[in-house]
Amino acid sequence: MSLPVLLSLSGCFVLDMIGGDDSEALSAADSKLGSGDVVGAVADYNALYAANPASVDAAVGAAYGDYVAGDLAAADAKLAGTEEGAGERLAEVKMRRALVALASGDTDALRAHATASGTAAGKVLVAEVALADGERDEAMGLLDEASGAGGSVGAAAQGYLALLESDDPAVQGLAENYALWALGERAVAVKSVEEVVKSMPDDDRKSEELLLWAGRAASEGEPLVASSLLESISFPPAGQAWRVHATRAIILCADGETDACIESFDALDAAAPADGLLHARATAAMLVDDAGAVEALLPDHPNAASALAASLSGNDSLARELAPSGLLSEHLGAR
Repeated sequence: MSLPVLLSLSGCFVLDMIGGDDSEALSAADSKLGSGDVVGAVADYNALYAANPASVDAAVGAAYGDYVAGDLAAADAKLAGTEEGAGERLAEVKMRRALVALASGDTDALRAHATASGTAAGKVLVAEVALADGERDEAMGLLDEASGAGGSVGAAAQGYLALLESDDPAVQGLAENYALWALGERAVAVKSVEEVVKSMPDDDRKSEELLLWAGRAASEGEPLVASSLLESISFPPAGQAWRVHATRAIILCADGETDACIESFDALDAAAPADGLLHARATAAMLVDDAGAVEALLPDHPNAASALAASLSGNDSLARELAPSGLLSEHLGAR
């Protein structure tokens, strides 16, 4: 599985269990993970799991080790083994199995486990699968049920509903593309979104969507789609002109014009916000094959975005140099 997916889901997968068991051994493992000692934490979780495989906390920790290693079948098997005795934590186990299924691309298992969880987050996941399959009515029912939840889950449900309840068919169609993107079907999403976004009414929302999806298309190595979307922007959203230029630079890298790509980014140094430009450079670096170009694109100070880009471009030594201390650094150091 990809490292970005691992990092984006790891908080949901393990860290929220800290405090779920007051045993000394589990607390020690939790502390190691919280401080970034992934190798030590996983070793402790595996020992706890070997001693008591029915323990939800031990199984979750050990399954996380499998998850990091990319052995998703083993991770799911460990979680499945706790279901019979999970009691009131069964919903939690089901959602974790749904996340493993999401990472493995098994939408049938994802739907089954997320539904069985009975949670608002599970309903949003199933709704996304339904949208990706074109089942809007099913998705809207699930999203309506989840929309009252607090935090990011409720906000996600409300966001999808706002699209689906629009009077404009093009805006409604965006919901399916967002769902495909969320489920990891990113190449499909960017290839199918072009005509949807272009047919939206000419307003600020259209410009924002064109710019968003142009960036996503460029990041997926679809420069023709990205260029087409950029050309349809009459006026960039306020304060976002730099993103248009940065996306054009990413397209140059995707097309193999690395010298022009690097020059374009260098020209943006004084005009773009530092954090935004850093992430744009990292995106571009993941699209080039030349090690020298990767180094030229990435800032030389430690940051997670650049470390991930270096790792995904195959330059593990540079990735370790750029990784800030913590979870990512531990992961890269163990490779």
